[in-house]
Amino acid sequence: MSDDTSEPKLAVRVTGDRILCSPPDDSDRRSKGGILIPATAKAADRRGLWGEVTEVGPLVRTVEPGEAVLFLPDAAIEVDVRGDVFLIVRERDVHAVASTERAAGSTGLYL
Repeated sequence: MSDDTSEPKLAVRVTGDRILCSPPDDSDRRSKGGILIPATAKAADRRGLWGEVTEVGPLVRTVEPGEAVLFLPDAAIEVDVRGDVFLIVRERDVHAVASTERAAGSTGLYL
């Protein structure tokens, strides 16, 4: 019988075109009219999620750590890394990227 304290801590590295991001907080949100929507309410439509990029794989070209990415919940894999929950998404499943720097050819929309 081995105890958990003797197991070595392994470094996690994202491979391929995968993106490791922090999930959005599950706090309650409000509609534009001010109605409180609890986190337990499930949306019938396909609502996208914004997650902050933590790490990127070596083949990722358009996303950098620290940016926020928009993706559908069905496209993400939830993983537990040392007690913290992260989401892994393929670069092709990212629909939008939000960053503090304005890129050339951007639409000029801000969050």
